[in-house]
Amino acid sequence: MSSQLPSRYPQLRIVWRGGETTSQKIPISVRSFADLSGFEEMEQFIIDKSRQGQLDEEIAAQLTALGYRSPHSMTVLPSTVESIRLKHRIFRVPGRSRPRRIPGYLTVPQIAKALDVKVHWVYHHIKMGRIQIQKDASTGLYLFPDGPKTLKMFQKLKTGYVNNLRFS
Repeated sequence: MSSQLPSRYPQLRIVWRGGETTSQKIPISVRSFADLSGFEEMEQFIIDKSRQGQLDEEIAAQLTALGYRSPHSMTVLPSTVESIRLKHRIFRVPGRSRPRRIPGYLTVPQIAKALDVKVHWVYHHIKMGRIQIQKDASTGLYLFPDGPKTLKMFQKLKTGYVNNLRFS
């Protein structure tokens, strides 16, 4: 990164009668990252720091301190860092997108797949109280007993034969 960074904002300077001055940086929103002044340097900084294992929040704070910003913000947002990091296929938690398998239980995505519905359908019914279940304390997931009875009950809810399911 160059030591002489370009100015990131237009600056307004008012010279008052008597010689006093007031200066203010004016943030201008831009459409995309590429429209930002010094974007290539910022992008390379994010790539380098991400590969070193730094967190998005840390990288965002460092870039903000260096005078960089996000397209619609005076500071670099962690979500900006994340977007650029992911664009370059630098992932934080490998395999996190794979569905979890909990022996003896079915998760919401597994139930949804078996019923051929979207996961939001299951979550909506939980939120509305039609599916009564508590999250598992150790995993933070809704876990349903893995067995044919569970899927039969869900099938009845899906077709409207029952209005509520209860899992304890």
